[in-house]
Amino acid sequence: MIGERVAGRFVIEAQLGTGGMGRVWRGRDGKLDRVVALKQVRADVGRLPELTARAEQEARALARIDHPGIVRVHDVLDAPDGPWIVMDYVRGTVLGALIEQSPLPEHEVARIGAQAVAALAAAHAVGVFHRDVKPDNILITASGEVVLVDFGIAAIEGHGRLTALGQVIGTPDFIAPERLRGIPVDGAADLWSLGATLYTALEGRPPFHRSTSEATKFAILALPPDPMTRAAGLKSTINRLLAKSPANRMTAAELAHRLRQPPRRAPVTVPRQAPAPQPPPPPLANGGHVRRTIAGAEAAERGSMILALPAAEAAILLAQQWQLFTTAAVEELCRDAAKSAKILQMLLPYRVAWLLDQVRDPNLVAGVVLAMDPHHRGRMLGHMHDRHSAAALEAMATIDTRQTGLAVAAMPEGPAGQALTRLPSATIAALLMHCPPSSRDRLLSLLPSTTREDVARRLAPKG
Repeated sequence: MIGERVAGRFVIEAQLGTGGMGRVWRGRDGKLDRVVALKQVRADVGRLPELTARAEQEARALARIDHPGIVRVHDVLDAPDGPWIVMDYVRGTVLGALIEQSPLPEHEVARIGAQAVAALAAAHAVGVFHRDVKPDNILITASGEVVLVDFGIAAIEGHGRLTALGQVIGTPDFIAPERLRGIPVDGAADLWSLGATLYTALEGRPPFHRSTSEATKFAILALPPDPMTRAAGLKSTINRLLAKSPANRMTAAELAHRLRQPPRRAPVTVPRQAPAPQPPPPPLANGGHVRRTIAGAEAAERGSMILALPAAEAAILLAQQWQLFTTAAVEELCRDAAKSAKILQMLLPYRVAWLLDQVRDPNLVAGVVLAMDPHHRGRMLGHMHDRHSAAALEAMATIDTRQTGLAVAAMPEGPAGQALTRLPSATIAALLMHCPPSSRDRLLSLLPSTTREDVARRLAPKG
C-alpha cells in the first residue's frame, strides 16, 4: 500500500491507525504538495454503495462542524477499491498511547476533558453525535491541543443510520448503556463515553473492563464502575457522567464548568490507631458456591442453580459461562418463565437468542418472551433463528395474541418477515391485526405474494 496513489493524486506514505470503520493513512497531495490524512473506509462492512454513503455521511458530519478540536475534511474520493476521505493531517499522539505509558495526573485529565467536551459541544450543536469517543480517538498535539478524530460511526440528526449489518459498532469499554440496549441516542451517550475515557486516563484502566467482551457489556448495563483510587476532585464528576440513565448525567455545559475548576486535593487523614483487621466479605448469596460447582453439575441442574441466585448475580454468571448452558440447562431455566425472563433480559439479545434457540419446546420460549418487558421482546425474537422464532410466535399467539402482534411489529424487518413466512395465514392475520397500521403494511409487503393475498383477504373488513 505504501507508495500507491489514490485517485491519481494522493501518494500513501504511512499508516496512521485503524478505526471502527476504516484505516487512516498519511499521504501527500501531489497537486498542492501538502501532507494530508486519508481514510480508507473498510471494505468488509458493506457493499460499495453502502460504503460510499457511509463515507459521505462521515464527511458531511465533519463538514458541519467548525471547531479547532475537530479535524477538517476536504473531499471524498471515489476509487475502485471504495471511497476515501481526505482530511487535515494532525501530528500528535493518541491519548490511549499516553495512558499505556502511565496514568495521567488529575489536572491534565481535566485539561484534556475540557477541550474534548468543547469539541463535542460544537458537534452536538449542529446535530452530530460522535458515538465512538475513546482514548484512541483523542489526539494530543505537540502543543498540547486536543483534537477528536474518527467520526466514522457518527450519527447525524435527521439522517438515516448506517451501521454494519445493524451491529453496535465501537469499543465495548466505551459504549454507553443506551447504545448497548439498542435505543436511540443523543449527545448524552458521547458524554458517557467521555466519562469512561477520563476515568481511564486517571486510573489507567476502563471503569467496567472485564475478561470478556460479554462480561464488560453486562457490567456497563448493570453494575457500578470499579472504585477509583487516584481521583480526588474529579471523582464525583466522572461518576455522574457514568450514570446508567442519560437523564442523570450532567450536560456538556455543566461538565465544561466543572472541568474549569481547580482540582481539589484528596483530604489526608491520619488515623489515631491502626484499624482492626476486617473479615473478608461474605460470598454473594449462593454465587460463590455456584460459581465453583456449576462446571461439574449435570446439565439440567445448571439451570436450577442459576434460578437459585438473585437475578443480577445469575445474569453475571450466565454472561460469563454461557457456553455451559446447553439444551437441558436452558430448558430447566425456562421452566420458571418470570425469573428467567428477568435474568435473560439483562443479557445482550444475540446471546439470549443463542440460548433460546436450543429449547425444543416452543411453549417454554413463549412463556419466557411474554414475561419479558415489552421493549425487549422484539429484539430477542429478532436475533433468533427464524424457524425457532416462528415456532415461539405461534405458541405466544395462543397465549396473548395482542402482545405477540406488538412483539412482531417491534422485530427488525428482515427477521420478522422470515418468521412470519413460516406461519399459517390465519396466524399471520391474527398477529397483524394487533400491529400498528404502518407496521402491518410493511410486514405484509415482506410476505410471498400468495400468502400476502390470503392474509390481506383475512384482514379486509367483512361485509
